[in-house]
Amino acid sequence: MSRKAILWPVIISVVIHLTLLAVAGMIDLRENIIPMDVLSVSIKELDLEEKPAPKKEKETKENIKPAQTKKDKGSLLNDDGWREETIDWGSTDIKYVTYLMKIKKKILGLWKYPQKAFAKNEEGDVVVRMSIDADGNLAGVTLLSSSGSMDLDEGSLNVVQQAAPYEPLPAVYKLSRLHIIASFNYKIMD
Repeated sequence: MSRKAILWPVIISVVIHLTLLAVAGMIDLRENIIPMDVLSVSIKELDLEEKPAPKKEKETKENIKPAQTKKDKGSLLNDDGWREETIDWGSTDIKYVTYLMKIKKKILGLWKYPQKAFAKNEEGDVVVRMSIDADGNLAGVTLLSSSGSMDLDEGSLNVVQQAAPYEPLPAVYKLSRLHIIASFNYKIMD
């Protein structure tokens, strides 16, 4: 008798749960979902042939030695040991965090809102790529995304140059050059 008292509630529970699962499978919950645009990214091999820079990019060459070409150092990773890597300066990769904090501290200590842009109430975001050689020298700085204001763009490029030279790359990186993508946000606060 006690087995039947336990068995019947278990059987009833299983039947109820199976019924609920079957009913739930028949309900289409996708009716209210708004289709989203899918972002696709295509990754291509890096073409190291010399090509003219697109108009959006602006490379500064003042007091900076020219970036080495394929003839100078070979490909990005070859038998000669030439290695480079590109990271965002907001990276949380434990390998780079300490070095990036030192770079940011040095740049942010010099970074100021350009007076001409401030007077015109110009705001915007500037994205630059700075290339640092293993010895800490600035190999180049390139404007990747303009704010629309020449003063803000030049202010970002200049502060990266003024902060150079940087600390040498840590030996554990085993890199010949590190490219850092840095964003500068110019916003006038009330």
